[in-house]
Amino acid sequence: MLICVDLDGTLLDTIPANAASYRAALEEQGFTVTDEYYAQYCNGGYYKQFLRPLMGGDPAPEAVERVHDRKKELYSSCLPMVRPNTSLLAILQAMKAAGHDLACVTTGSRKNATEVLEYFHCADWFGVFITGEDVVRSKPDPEGYLKAMAHFGVTPAETMIFEDSGPGLEAARASGATVYKVEAF
Repeated sequence: MLICVDLDGTLLDTIPANAASYRAALEEQGFTVTDEYYAQYCNGGYYKQFLRPLMGGDPAPEAVERVHDRKKELYSSCLPMVRPNTSLLAILQAMKAAGHDLACVTTGSRKNATEVLEYFHCADWFGVFITGEDVVRSKPDPEGYLKAMAHFGVTPAETMIFEDSGPGLEAARASGATVYKVEAF
């Protein structure tokens, strides 16, 4: 059995850390984002889509990349703001101990995903990380989940996915796996 878990909003409440690091990166460029806007419109989304409206609608691609790269640099200083889903962490720890494979599938960057999982001492639980950098099509496309299944050689019938966001849930359902929606923790 493969257990796939989304990182942001599912395993960990990273909204405050992501919003703070994006806010700082945007403010350095003369733009801003509120925590409320981030939670409603950005969480679970692909940065190239949600940064554009925050940067005036049609910014140069390199400007979007500069903000995103700077956000990744600032993220580690915001990790104390992250809140763990202790119940899901306990489930994953038990599933790992029972011999099940674990995968982390996130739209986030490999750098930030690794940092936050190391911060919570669970990075070594996952046999594979599939990040936004590893896929051509981001969530709501199921590519990330399908790559995790292919990595372990399992079918959707042998896979459980924990997700929270609209795009993530759409991707999880499209993969054909059993999906569990995380609403609050």
